[in-house]
Amino acid sequence: MLLLKSFLISIASSKMAEVPAKKFCSSLGREIKIAVEGNIAAGKSTFLKILESHSTGYHVIGEPLSRWTNIPSDDEDVTSSQQYGSNLLDMFYKDPKRYAYTFQTYACLSRLRAQLRDIPQHLQSIPNPVIFYERSVYSDKFCFAQNCHESGLINDVEWSVYCDWHSFLIKYLHLEFDGFIYLKSTPEVAMKRLKKRDRPEERGVTLDYLQSLHDKHNNWLIDNKTKLLPSVLQSDVPVLVIDCDEDFEDSQENQKEILGKVDNFIDSILKATNDT
Repeated sequence: MLLLKSFLISIASSKMAEVPAKKFCSSLGREIKIAVEGNIAAGKSTFLKILESHSTGYHVIGEPLSRWTNIPSDDEDVTSSQQYGSNLLDMFYKDPKRYAYTFQTYACLSRLRAQLRDIPQHLQSIPNPVIFYERSVYSDKFCFAQNCHESGLINDVEWSVYCDWHSFLIKYLHLEFDGFIYLKSTPEVAMKRLKKRDRPEERGVTLDYLQSLHDKHNNWLIDNKTKLLPSVLQSDVPVLVIDCDEDFEDSQENQKEILGKVDNFIDSILKATNDT
């Protein structure tokens, strides 16, 4: 625990030294940060590809899946777990009781790394660029890790440790978002999409597991029933809920409707930002 906190302190110190302000700013304005949340196989990757091609001012930072499955990404350094051939996602699904805490910890830290990246150079000349993140460190805790704890895969001691360092990094690394987009799909539709994409690691995922995650997302992003939320997320961060049960990958009409909702959502955030 002390080593982990020392590691996080070193990250926080170096990050705050590099970027004194909480957000990148230029003479043209600051970036808008949006987290795209949703169940497994809700359609997030497809949605983000459509978004990125929709506007030059939109930039996507995807989920660090390659770090979890031992497949190095072109734009990332090879990690220690990748060097040793560890497919943590597969290990978690095959033996969740043994690897739940290990995977949830690593998933959150690798997402932290992605969310602390500097924005690309080409966006620094664009007024108010919008950065879309595939999930966030908040859903890591309040959907996935919390579900593991409540189902007995993470014990009380592990959960206490997880909450301790998670609260620490939230406090010191300023991981605020300007808004959340929740791609809502029923567990049954998510299961169909999961089977269609057929990732080897996910073949053991059950409908009950998807239902539990669905309930966690709804409790957090719709019903506001999640306990122990950071104060920054309790009331003042807007959420756009998009029903994703209908196919939008091959439907231009559905894409147009969804993109219109997103554009209006971003416009409302920009207006609120400029008014403050």
